[in-house]
Amino acid sequence: MLGRLSTEDTASWLRRAGIYAFPAKYEPFGLSVLEAALAGCAMVLSDLPTLRERWEGAAIFVAPDEHPILRLAVESLIADSGLRHTLAMRARRRALDLTPERMARGYLALYRELLARRAPYTEAQACAS
Repeated sequence: MLGRLSTEDTASWLRRAGIYAFPAKYEPFGLSVLEAALAGCAMVLSDLPTLRERWEGAAIFVAPDEHPILRLAVESLIADSGLRHTLAMRARRRALDLTPERMARGYLALYRELLARRAPYTEAQACAS
């Protein structure tokens, strides 16, 4: 057990790891998964819609309670360096696209779209308020 780690120590451990296993039962985004992908880890993730949406094709997915299958997936990556490298590179490439700037551009585009769909606010509506 490593205990509580600083951001720098976590990044250091992830860079040394070849595989990141994340058998969570719930995860809305997966910041630790993103960090592992940026560090170049091949990933075994819970088969959750939020994780699959982002990492399909770049990770192996298993049900979080299927411990023997989780173990088999990790052992498969240990044994197959080609698959481990391929998944790690796919995950890293995908993670590099997840920038704050890209997120901000996405939000701005969504706000513009929503504002364009909004019915115009008329003077009559203003007087009724």
